[in-house]
Amino acid sequence: MTTRVTLSWHGDRRFVGFGDTGAPVLVNFAPGETAAGVPRPPAGGANAPAAGPKPTELLLVAAGACTGLDVISLLQKMRVPFTGLHIDVVGERAPEHPKYFTKVEVTYRLKAAPDAGPSLERAAEMSMERYCSVGHSLRARPTWRCEVEAEEPPRG
Repeated sequence: MTTRVTLSWHGDRRFVGFGDTGAPVLVNFAPGETAAGVPRPPAGGANAPAAGPKPTELLLVAAGACTGLDVISLLQKMRVPFTGLHIDVVGERAPEHPKYFTKVEVTYRLKAAPDAGPSLERAAEMSMERYCSVGHSLRARPTWRCEVEAEEPPRG
């Protein structure tokens, strides 16, 4: 299976990428940063806002979205009722180039009844150990933890 994306440069530190879906993704390097990490004077001043996420941020977003879709699908197949899922992904990078991620931690916060914890743990494990292709593409194997934010039962 082949995946292809196309990027075009849009001046300064901005690129717009397109995948098979056709949806544009704006990618931006932080003011004063280049892909090689070589400092350069930022256009628009040191406090100029970024026009989009950095590539490393997008990598963590992709990992979170990939595992999130797995977890949602697995919980639905398990018939676990829930009303929300929040995912935090934190990555630590090597200090020297190529500054790859040396550690990635994913935290799942499911809004559901307190007894949904074991199902969430199982879904997260299945995603990380078998299904999440983005997580498996990282040099650092992601670790994870799960939390359930208890919902109030409906009053009636």
